Amino acid sequence: MTTAESSAAPFETEVPDPASRPGVVPRVRLPALQAAAASSRLVLVSAPAGYGKSTLVAQWLEHDVRAGRWLQLDHRDNDPVILLGRMAAALGLSQAIGGALSEELAQPVPRIQNGVLPLLAGHLADRDPFVVVLDDVDVITAQRGRAILAFLVAHVPPGSQLILITRGDPPVPVARLRASGDLAEIGVHALALDAEETRDLAASGGLKLSDDAAHALCERTEGWAAAVVLATLSLRGLDDAEARAAALSGDQTQIADYLLEEVLERQPEHLRDFLLATSVLERMTAPLCDAVLGTTSAAASLEALARSNAFVLPIDAGRRWFRYHRLFGDLLRAELRRRHPELLCSFLRRAADWCELYGTPGEAFIYAHESGDLAQAGRIALAHREELSRRGQSESVRLWLERCSDEEIESDPQLAVACAWTSLFGRDLPRARRAIAAAERLPLDGPSADGAPSLRSSLASVRSLLATDGISQMLRDGELIYASEKEGGTWLASGCRAKGIAHVLLGLPEEGLAELREGLALLSDHPEFVHFRVVNLGYLAFAAEELGHGRDLQRWAVAAAQTVADAHLEETVGGAIAATAAALAQQQRGDTGEAARQLDAFRQRRQYLPGVTWLEADLALRCAAVTLDLGDPAGALELAEVADDALQGYPDPGVLPVRLASIEARVRSGETYGLTSAELRVVALLPTHLSLQEIADRLYLARSTVKTHVASIYDKLGVPGRSEAVELVARFGFVPDAQSIPEIRPSGG
Repeated sequence: MTTAESSAAPFETEVPDPASRPGVVPRVRLPALQAAAASSRLVLVSAPAGYGKSTLVAQWLEHDVRAGRWLQLDHRDNDPVILLGRMAAALGLSQAIGGALSEELAQPVPRIQNGVLPLLAGHLADRDPFVVVLDDVDVITAQRGRAILAFLVAHVPPGSQLILITRGDPPVPVARLRASGDLAEIGVHALALDAEETRDLAASGGLKLSDDAAHALCERTEGWAAAVVLATLSLRGLDDAEARAAALSGDQTQIADYLLEEVLERQPEHLRDFLLATSVLERMTAPLCDAVLGTTSAAASLEALARSNAFVLPIDAGRRWFRYHRLFGDLLRAELRRRHPELLCSFLRRAADWCELYGTPGEAFIYAHESGDLAQAGRIALAHREELSRRGQSESVRLWLERCSDEEIESDPQLAVACAWTSLFGRDLPRARRAIAAAERLPLDGPSADGAPSLRSSLASVRSLLATDGISQMLRDGELIYASEKEGGTWLASGCRAKGIAHVLLGLPEEGLAELREGLALLSDHPEFVHFRVVNLGYLAFAAEELGHGRDLQRWAVAAAQTVADAHLEETVGGAIAATAAALAQQQRGDTGEAARQLDAFRQRRQYLPGVTWLEADLALRCAAVTLDLGDPAGALELAEVADDALQGYPDPGVLPVRLASIEARVRSGETYGLTSAELRVVALLPTHLSLQEIADRLYLARSTVKTHVASIYDKLGVPGRSEAVELVARFGFVPDAQSIPEIRPSGG
């Protein structure tokens, strides 16, 4: 999210005034509900739109002595970085914790599991009792966003409460809390108005009803607060208001449609046009409304509507931004489609243009997509995917693209290229491959919104990272990027990176070294591209190791590790590359303990590899070689198998298969383990069912000697027992000539 978008995205952190909410009524049941939930850490308020959920909770907090905070969620909060940042602001973190958390969230790839969440948990445990409300939690649909909500639910301390407001099933697991009695649930039955509340709500809107009329209206609406408010707006001032209220009939949808029409028809024409046109907006500010309508009077209309009815709500303290009540907005949009379907796309396109111009790309993308302008949507996604990725918010672009069908992605080149980039970094490799294949079928000679010389160049850059068609294709892509870029900068550096890595993987480290150094120099003025800097540093270290340049290996490996530490990139692909380079460097220095520690770091960071074949195989083979040097053949074999699995069916893998065969040959050779000739003779008999005593008899040795040999064999093979040793023997068959193993002589022979 850009700075402009952030500043234009208000959210409530203070408890809202109940009087600003639709459906305000004296809740005679409120004390009973609060008492029933007093010991529960989680309160779940769940009902369809229009039942006064937010109203009830606002009144709840008004009567609660604990500090209360309110966070109004929207679809952008599916990005974990945005959600955590807003949640931190809503919680009012202490200066120390807030600063540390803000710093962590500002990293290119925030350490959410090992950084942000522990800080948040520590704050929750230490603060005074509080009540935090999360409104509209059902908008959180992404798995990572839901995991954060579940974490918050699990870490609310005793004495505090978390209140979740939702239209449907909560996006958090509640079964355990329900079983333990730690959950209070408030549903439609508790929220539905009774006759007295119906009468009071109508009176607050200027419609006086007798007890009989209020009872009839309550029955007709089934206690649905929104329908009562709509009825009040449509009937107040009419001579036969009571009779018409009592005569309402039909289900909730029919009532709402009828009442909405009544409300619209009673508005002046300019306000009626305003309501319909601006119903396409998720949130409104006067300049945006003027852009949609082609007017200059939106500020007055917004303020008039906000004063006159409860369906237009201010959402910031300065009353610059507003939104429609959810139900009212839904009904207005339906009415716009019914009355003026030909205007819908026009309004959406104007909204998209304004939002794109004034720095709210998420909303601009949504409006462009809803209008059917896939070219604009693709341009927005591609233009902002790198910036958001650097902010750790690549999930935002992924969520934008989730709105698009496969057919839409495959019909627009910028959408396809943006999808390829986002899917690659989101580790959705099958979708990335489909997007690349789709883009290759589309025209790519036009300009690219992400700053690449052309769409063809941007596609070549993402394709070179995935390298689905092999290492030679990676090299060709790098050459295409390099030839296309007329000036120095990050795209030229991308071409250098692709060419340099390809040459290393093709067994030409000298060429790779020069290209990677050029790419690193080009990145020196772009600290924001720290990810690619780490990749260049790591592969410079690999090239130096292959050329026998020991000092350069040490220098590049240290620089890669330092960059990872400074930028908190441990939980990234760069972290895995840096750990591999460090293992090579430490082994060369003779620091076997530190080399082993770096191998452990690589194994932990393997989970962050994106599943790219060449990278997974290459790093596994380099770590396997170090593991063998440390005398752990079993560990080396495990890593070799990782590479072997990755390379199955991979076209044009360069020298990777040769390196794999070399590792396996070293494992196959008994010399690798330092086994003596006597130990090799024992190894040959381990796959049999002979006991140690029988092996001793076969070899004319004492049992104690055989036992000593076996212990030494297990230690040198790096295995815990006989079955694991047998597995190595079965796989590689390193046994001496069978003729050198004497038979057991028959008894008495």
